[in-house]
Amino acid sequence: MTIEHSNIDIDAGATAGTAGLGRARTPYHEFGEAGAPRIPGWAQHRSVYRAAGRTLYQVGTDRFDAARDDLAALAGRGWEIRVDREGPAASITLSRAAA
Repeated sequence: MTIEHSNIDIDAGATAGTAGLGRARTPYHEFGEAGAPRIPGWAQHRSVYRAAGRTLYQVGTDRFDAARDDLAALAGRGWEIRVDREGPAASITLSRAAA
């Protein structure tokens, strides 16, 4: 399965089988172990916006290539990902409807 985003395609096929696992509260909890959040090194600038039933995580990076595998894993776990990329830099929006 390929998920289309703004100007980037992220292949979530390798991780699609993990979609039924427990839902982590944030994308950073998805990266952590034993329920603890972990912020990956590529997530350099982070903001959070909340609205009714949905939270948006805005991440800025100048290391998009380092983020690709993590983003594919998140997409396979049900996160919606939008990427606006220019060269090695990217603005990434992560969201998922409230559980």
